[in-house]
Amino acid sequence: MHPRTSILAIVAAALTSGGCIMGVPTSMQATVPAGPDDALGCATHQLKSLGYTIAAGDSKIGFVRGEKHLPTVERWLLPGTDERDVLTAMVLADPATGKSALRVTAGVRNQDDSGAPSKYGRADARAIVAACTEHAAVDEQGSTSG
Repeated sequence: MHPRTSILAIVAAALTSGGCIMGVPTSMQATVPAGPDDALGCATHQLKSLGYTIAAGDSKIGFVRGEKHLPTVERWLLPGTDERDVLTAMVLADPATGKSALRVTAGVRNQDDSGAPSKYGRADARAIVAACTEHAAVDEQGSTSG
C-alpha cells in the first residue's frame, strides 16, 4: 500500500469519528485528469466557490474538508439546530497505474448528531466531482435520502 493511501485511511477514520460524518454518507469517486496536487487544488477551489468554509485540510496527505450551513429555510423549520453540510475531498494515488482518483464524501452534522447528506450536499459533491475529474466514470455509494 502506498504511504499516501494509508495516511488517507487514517485521516478518513479520524474525520468520520467524533460526530463528523457518521451515519450513512454519500461518497463519489472518479479518476482525475491532472496530478494529485491539481485535483486537490481544484476541489478546494470548488468548495470555496460553492460557499463552504474550509474547516480542515492537508495538502501533503491529500485531503480538504469544507462545511456550509444548510439554507435558512431548513434552519428556520428546525429552530435551535446548527446543521451544516460537510464535504470531504480526498485524493487517492495509485502508484501501479500512475493515476489518481478524487473521492468526495458528503454528510450532515449538527451539534448533537450526524447523518446522511442533504440534497444540497449531494448536489455539491457531484458538482465537485464533475468539475475536477474525468466524471464519465463516477462511482457513487451511500445514502440517497435527504
